[in-house]
Amino acid sequence: MKALGKIAALALGLALFGWYLTRADLRAVGEVLQRLGWLAPVALLPYFCVYVVDCLGWRFCLPAALPVSFLTLFRIRWAGEAVNNVVPSAYVGGETVKVYLLRRRGVQTQAGTSAAVVSKTAQSVAQLILILLAAIAFLRLAGDQPGLPLAMLLVLAGGTAILAGLFWMQRRGLFGSLLAVAAALRLRFRFLERRREKIIEVDRAITGFYRCQRPRFFASTAFYLGGWLLDTMEIYLVAHLLGLPITWTQALAVEGFTGVVKALGMWVPGSLGIQEAGIVALGRLAGLPDTLAVAYALLRRGREVIFAGAGWLLLYADHASLQAIKSEAAAGATPPGR
Repeated sequence: MKALGKIAALALGLALFGWYLTRADLRAVGEVLQRLGWLAPVALLPYFCVYVVDCLGWRFCLPAALPVSFLTLFRIRWAGEAVNNVVPSAYVGGETVKVYLLRRRGVQTQAGTSAAVVSKTAQSVAQLILILLAAIAFLRLAGDQPGLPLAMLLVLAGGTAILAGLFWMQRRGLFGSLLAVAAALRLRFRFLERRREKIIEVDRAITGFYRCQRPRFFASTAFYLGGWLLDTMEIYLVAHLLGLPITWTQALAVEGFTGVVKALGMWVPGSLGIQEAGIVALGRLAGLPDTLAVAYALLRRGREVIFAGAGWLLLYADHASLQAIKSEAAAGATPPGR
């Protein structure tokens, strides 16, 4: 059944992507893309900078004394994000990869797992701030659109509620709370029951980080926010390279909510089709020409393929495979949350 679900999700994504392409003026888009020429690799620079800044944000969530260089951390995070961007696992798979690769370099599973939870929380807080800024930008650009203010308010309220719930669960013990819910529903997971003590240790490490390392959490959030803001420079740069310049306010509006669109399609591999259609819809609201929105959506997909491919090569170069990671996790690792 699990394999059938993955096949169905992939088929849905491919169908959405095909539908998206049939509605686009590909000839006009092709003419616009030809303007890039030899400058095409320049469009990859903003996202590479995002990877560097995000890795700094992740570093603040790990122990201060870490037997791993920043370059190694950068490679590990790149490999993990490649898995997150390809495998539809609600972003859990990539975090497991990071914990596994850190453990191979002497970092305890508990430290890697707690860092995965805290890091994702900091990244989510930063994303919520970005969405707030993007909502303000949208209201400035298209405030007269019926229902837009209410939609922005609902997205912000939903995001705030989810984050508040996440913080509340982490204060109580994230994994312990999940075990309690499973017990209340009379669900028994032997894998988790056998590792109850390790799970409780991870919960203690997470709460201890918030209690004793608060400045590091704030620093992590600040770097992640910097990464989100750098992300807006991608569409801004692409638009100028294509000769269809836009304002930074428009770039912020589109990029801020593209992450929301991707989250809605997290169970489809790479949010295929959903991401592209969302970018075009957001571009229209922000006043971007459809040709630019479609061209950027295709370039963004190409960039994701390049970065994901490089990440999988890094994983392969590390002599690691998803099957090996899964086997070691079953043998004794504690599963991270995201």
